[in-house]
Amino acid sequence: MGKCLQQAYKGTNLFVCQGNKVKAIVLIHGGKASTERAKEMCEEYARYFYPEFTLISVDYHFSGYGGKELEDVVNAIDYAYYLSMTKVFLIGESHGGYLALLAATRKDINGVIDAYGPTDLLTMQTYATQGNPQLNVDWEDYIQATLQECNMRGLDIQSCIRQRSPYYLADRIQAPLLILHGTADEVVPFSQSKMLVERFEAIGKENYHFVSLNGYTHGFSLLEKKVLPIVKEFVEK
Repeated sequence: MGKCLQQAYKGTNLFVCQGNKVKAIVLIHGGKASTERAKEMCEEYARYFYPEFTLISVDYHFSGYGGKELEDVVNAIDYAYYLSMTKVFLIGESHGGYLALLAATRKDINGVIDAYGPTDLLTMQTYATQGNPQLNVDWEDYIQATLQECNMRGLDIQSCIRQRSPYYLADRIQAPLLILHGTADEVVPFSQSKMLVERFEAIGKENYHFVSLNGYTHGFSLLEKKVLPIVKEFVEK
């Protein structure tokens, strides 16, 4: 198995497992900013995708939703092109899925896999308040950072959060897209992916595939026996 080595590019810390010279997967972990988790994700995916792909795992900075963390993902994509990769895919889990969708509104890539990522921060806030208040506790630092960044830009909160929500930017996502979500997810509700799919239908986007996994809760591994073939088929095609 290839080694995941630390690499800095444009101020962004990456873990890189150098494999195929033309195909790369940019990996975006879930949860909060974590160097340890970024390294782990690179090592986990290397067991299944090396050497067929070069793996680039993003150790994104702490910031408000869609702030500096998104710049780090964009830098990782740029790094793949710096390595002369001609096929670049994004795989994001949970918060990483959210960032993968946002990055796809900014960069030209070959495909995106969004696993149970939030798509509309406004409805997520309503859900957290009414359905799962612990989310507001767990993500209080990110919420406050987002509010601070919006205020610094002189933007009203609702407009600012819309600009950081993939649902409202759906028309900018041109790349083929695979969406995976468990129907029993109580952290990021299944409706978050469903509403994005409905938005795609409304604007006429056709190059996406939505896989609903009956009974799956939040945080399932994309490397598990049932899910891995779906992921591999998407990136290999």
